[in-house]
This record gives sequence, C-alpha cells and structure tokens, in this order.
Amino acid sequence: MTNRIIRSLLLLAALSAGCGAFAQIDCSGSTKLVCQIPFSTGVFLKSGSKVEGANTLGAVFNSAIATQVSQLPLASASSGTVIIGAQGQTLDNLGPILTDRAQTIGKNKVFLAFTASQFYFTDIDGIALNAVPFSYQAVNNGNRGSTYVQENLNVHFKVDQYVVYATFGATNKLDFSVILPIERVSIGSATYGATQYVLDANGNLEFKSNPSDTYTPGTASGLSDITFNAKYLLLSGERSKVAVGLNFRIPTGDDLNYLGSGSWGTNPYVLFSYLAKTSPHIRLGYQWNTETELYPNLTSGHQGTNLALPGGLQYDFGVDRSLTKKLTAAADLMGNQYTNAQRLVRSEVQFACTGCGSNPYNAPTVIAANSTYWINDVSAGAKWNPWKQLIFTGNVLFQLNNVGMRVRPTPLIGVSYKFGFH
Repeated sequence: MTNRIIRSLLLLAALSAGCGAFAQIDCSGSTKLVCQIPFSTGVFLKSGSKVEGANTLGAVFNSAIATQVSQLPLASASSGTVIIGAQGQTLDNLGPILTDRAQTIGKNKVFLAFTASQFYFTDIDGIALNAVPFSYQAVNNGNRGSTYVQENLNVHFKVDQYVVYATFGATNKLDFSVILPIERVSIGSATYGATQYVLDANGNLEFKSNPSDTYTPGTASGLSDITFNAKYLLLSGERSKVAVGLNFRIPTGDDLNYLGSGSWGTNPYVLFSYLAKTSPHIRLGYQWNTETELYPNLTSGHQGTNLALPGGLQYDFGVDRSLTKKLTAAADLMGNQYTNAQRLVRSEVQFACTGCGSNPYNAPTVIAANSTYWINDVSAGAKWNPWKQLIFTGNVLFQLNNVGMRVRPTPLIGVSYKFGFH
C-alpha cells in the first residue's frame, strides 16, 4: 500500500472516528472549523479508536481559540465629548478607546458606534503556529508491529471582527449597552515534513517514508457572542467619577466554527476616571465563564465532560489627553488573567525503535499542561471629532508577552455618534 493510500485511510478514519475526539463534538462528515486540525493531521487509528495525544492537540487548540475569541478587546461602549463646566470654562476630552470611563452618557441620550479590526494569530503558548511539532502512534497492530508518525503542523488563524455598539442613557446615572460582534474566521491547518516509521513486532524499523503534505482550509462568517452591559455612576465629583458595571455574554455565535465561545460569561467591574485635559482612568474586573464543548475534560475517568472556559482578573490603566478641542490621544495598559488554563508545552514521545537512529527514538511533540497566566497588551490611538458628536477612531493593539494565543499588532478603526431624545 502506498504512503498516499495509508495517509488517505488515516484521514478517512478521522471522519468516522471524530465523535470520540472532542467529547460531545461530532466531526463525522463535518465541515466545521473545529475539525480542521484533526483532519489535517490524521491523528486517528484506522480501527476508529483515538490516537494517544490526539485529544491533547485538538482540545488545547480549541480551548485556546475559544478563550481568545470570547475576550477579544472591544472598543468602549460609550463615548463622546466630555464638557466640564467650571466657572464658565469648557474642557473637551473624547475619552479612552479600548476601555470605558466612569461617566455615563446622560438621560435619554443614545450612542451608536461601529468598529472594524483584524486579529492575526502567530503563536500558541510561545510555539510558532507555523511550526508546531507533533508525533504520535498512527497504527498499533499489537504483535504484528506499529507505525509512528513525526510531523509539523502549520496553522493559519485570522479573525476579521466588525462590531456594532448601542448605548442608551436610562437615567443620568445608568447606561444600558448591547455589543453585537460580526466575525469572519479564516483557518488553515497543514502538515509538512512528515516521516512515517513502520516497525515489526520486535520494534525493528522495517522502512520509513515521507507522507505527502496535507492542507485543510476553511472559513466561516456570522454573528459572534452578544454582550449586554449595564453601568451605574456610583460617585460623581466635579472631576472624579466612580462607576460599577456588569457585562453579560450569551453564546449566540457558532462555537464549532470559532464564531463564539459556546460559554455564558459574566464580568463585574469597577471604573474610576478623572476628567481633565489629561484624564487617567482605571478599570478592574473579573471574568467568569461556564462550561463549553470546546474545552473537554481530558482527565482520566472524566472524558465526555466539559470544563469552564478559563477566566480571571482583569485590569486596565490608561490615560487620554485632549490635544485640541477636536483631537484626543489615548493609551492603555491592559491585562487578562486565565486561571488553570490548558496550554501546549514542548515535549517528546518515545518510539521503541531499533534502526530509527536511537532506541528509544525521542520524537518532538506537544502535550497539555495546566497553569495560570496573564496576557498583557498595550494600545495607542486617537479620536477625532470633526462635527458635532461625530467621532472617528484609530487604534493599534500590541501584545506584550508570548503566552496563550499571541496576536500580531492589531489595527482598529471606528466611527460613532451620540444624539439625544427630548
């Protein structure tokens, strides 16, 4: 049987055995993006049982992607010109970009906004997405021998995000907002540089070959998870403001196409802002999430169950400065904690092989490990107010550390308008 036929059989087995790969996720004949990685790697036995390590690779990728897409940075859900009256003096400041401020928009005021941004992911847990090592036992024939595969995985993952924001001032102290993200997800999963080792019953190398490279692309578009927000102005001095709020995320996006997290989420927070020509602001919050099918439990004896999407503490320290009455610059340092999250770490798998170069032969791979980590970002941008309450926004987000799903510098453009009803 040729290498291409062997490879095709392994991929065909993935179609029939996919149900066991991700707990409740059924990849049998599926075109869902969640199935791209196991399809391209062919990490299933022809008998239909799972290859050791297949759950690890797919589950960690899926949980990392679900965690990231559920907490992508969004622009502020309320904005506009701040006018402070102090003995007849007027001060204009357009406020922050990727975080909120304590001030509310005012009773019977409506704020509408639209933003567009692109997230292009380059690494997962410090491992380049275009060079993820993966090795596994492809065939186990018991007394008749085994087949091992050593290969590299190249994953292309991009999210184009378009967000509609609407905020209504119920009172002078209470705002309600709805955030509607629409996304286009593009993922391509390829394997390259594969070596296949065929061993006899005694662990002797019979032959090795180089299976053909594979490539499995896919795209999906649609509504992502909708978030509702309520913010209450708790303390209001002449310039100092303190507010409390709550974000509530509902899993409206198709999580199997990476358009959503498959998890409900709540995010209580507190805001402080000081209104001046140079205005500092602070946001502290905590993210809770429910279970999701994208995060299966891999613990022995608990397969078939799911875990809660990682969440944790959040912080944002920033400042916005009025450069002119029509132009404001804003910068933020933001952090998100992910508690007890599954991660990929480099490891090795041993092939008991005589003739593979060493016995045992140590092939590079990745395995799952749980730990708590922070993703820290810095953003910088500007807001321009050319006419009345019309505001244009431009911003770039930079990820400071290479943990979780690392994203390259992310641009954002937006437009907003605030108007009122009498």
